[in-house]
Amino acid sequence: MSYIKTMFKMTKGHRLKYFGSFALTFLSVVLMLSSSLMTKVLIDTLSDPSTLSEFDFSVLNFFGGREFLLNNLYIFSLIIVFFALARGTVLISRNIMRAAVDTSIMKTMQLRMFNHIIRLPYAKLKSIPSGELLQTASRDEEVLRHFLIYQINMMVYTFFIVTLSFIILVLLNWKIALVTVALLPILGVYSFFLIKEVRVRYRATDDSEARLTSKIEENLSAIRLVKAYNNEVYEINDFEKYIENHEHYFLRWRRMSSFYSASTDIFIFGQIALALIFSIYLAFSGEISVGTLFLSVTLSGRIVWPVRRVANILSNLAQALASIDRINLILAEPLEDIDSGLTPEIKGEIVFEDVSFTYDDGDIAVLKNINLHVKAGQTVAILGKTGSGKSTFVNLLTRLYDYDSGHIYLDGVELKTIQKAHLRKNVASVLQEPFLFSKTIINNLLIANKEASDDDIKRATQIADIHNTIIGFNKGYDTPVGEHGITLSGGQKQRLTIARTLINEAPVLIFDDSLSAVDTQTDLNIRTALQNRAADTTTFIVTHRIATAKDAHLIIVFEDGQISQSGTHEQLIEQDGLYKRIYEIQSRIA
Repeated sequence: MSYIKTMFKMTKGHRLKYFGSFALTFLSVVLMLSSSLMTKVLIDTLSDPSTLSEFDFSVLNFFGGREFLLNNLYIFSLIIVFFALARGTVLISRNIMRAAVDTSIMKTMQLRMFNHIIRLPYAKLKSIPSGELLQTASRDEEVLRHFLIYQINMMVYTFFIVTLSFIILVLLNWKIALVTVALLPILGVYSFFLIKEVRVRYRATDDSEARLTSKIEENLSAIRLVKAYNNEVYEINDFEKYIENHEHYFLRWRRMSSFYSASTDIFIFGQIALALIFSIYLAFSGEISVGTLFLSVTLSGRIVWPVRRVANILSNLAQALASIDRINLILAEPLEDIDSGLTPEIKGEIVFEDVSFTYDDGDIAVLKNINLHVKAGQTVAILGKTGSGKSTFVNLLTRLYDYDSGHIYLDGVELKTIQKAHLRKNVASVLQEPFLFSKTIINNLLIANKEASDDDIKRATQIADIHNTIIGFNKGYDTPVGEHGITLSGGQKQRLTIARTLINEAPVLIFDDSLSAVDTQTDLNIRTALQNRAADTTTFIVTHRIATAKDAHLIIVFEDGQISQSGTHEQLIEQDGLYKRIYEIQSRIA
């Protein structure tokens, strides 16, 4: 039922046109069968009048009688041509309607998928390869939509044509009707068992294509790194393994799918031959007329060939069901709740009480019993070895992750009770890896605050020490930065992302090792400008540089997920510990 429910949801807002195309399909079937019936009446009228049935006479009388029509045979032609033109008009209308529904559902479905993906929790997004998300939002959506619009319409057409043709055959000769469908139950049972294997193999093929897409996306994102390490040959050879893996699964699926399609031809041609031979036998024995022979053979073909196409549709159904599984895996994930919670005034006082945190996919706590009191307006520098928990610590402040135990209070309010949207507006982060969208510089800056004035933007870029660089470009703030900001240097991207964050003028700022890409002088300029900006801004700076940390009001040192040291620069260099060792090493290097 979940499959039907998913497909039915896709038609929401478009159901009038969607089901209207089914009505037009039914009308086209009626017109086509009417044309065949008129041809049968014409053949019997010209060959042997004694074989005319009551139905034939009623048709003849409707159009003026047998003698009149014999003297005006062109009327038969006009009637048949009329049915053909009418059916063509109906089919054109149906196709236009289907195309309109197709584009509407594509827009609605892709917007729904994108909206859901972009609102998933950060932890969930990190656990899903980006290639799989791309595959689901594009390829799987397309497969499902094509099945919903075209393949189901074909199934409806098959139902109408087979049902009406069978009814007519029963009325003509019940023996022919039974012979015409004699092998179809066997075909149904045969298809039922093979379609399961086709579905399993398609799912494996789809998964391998998702891995392939992820590999391509990964290499395009890291193209600078690939070239910097002269790694093109290695990446090409590695990519070949993904291609071969996909080829393996694709061929397994296509072999089974092709075998399924080809093997059903045995039933189809056998069924047609059986119906044809039996109809000819009845015609020679005088049980049916020549017109009935023509119509029975015609209707037999119109029963078995659509059923044959349904066999292919069942093969496509396997793909559609696999795509639904993948889409539902994404849509079933609960969205991140960013709207519920308290919206207190935030000034920047932060208290940690026995806070611990473990990632969902880990067994060892990343943070252990963290206790810390930061006053509003203080600058806190955070040092520690790689993997000691520094970034996780600051990520808790924006609720990218929620702590497992303990308490975090922001101005006396439990952090978990604060609305995420409100929190992230007031606690701004400059991430360790700067990211810029493929837009102009001004558009990237306005992402943080679309209402920012020119003065706000200039003030932020001056603090980030990037204003003079920007106005030095030919197009200034309207300069395109390219995909991922590829046209800018690492330091320029970092300073631009810092400026973007500062536009918000949030009371709490987090620099997650984001000053590492700028030189020491620029680092100093930014920190000096920040101190002059507002004395009541609480600032966290994750860094590896003693020069960056030494002027902070409070320095904390992380080791193995715990705060091993805390104090001012002067206090910590007097203590034996990691901070003093880092200070001595960097002093010798300097």
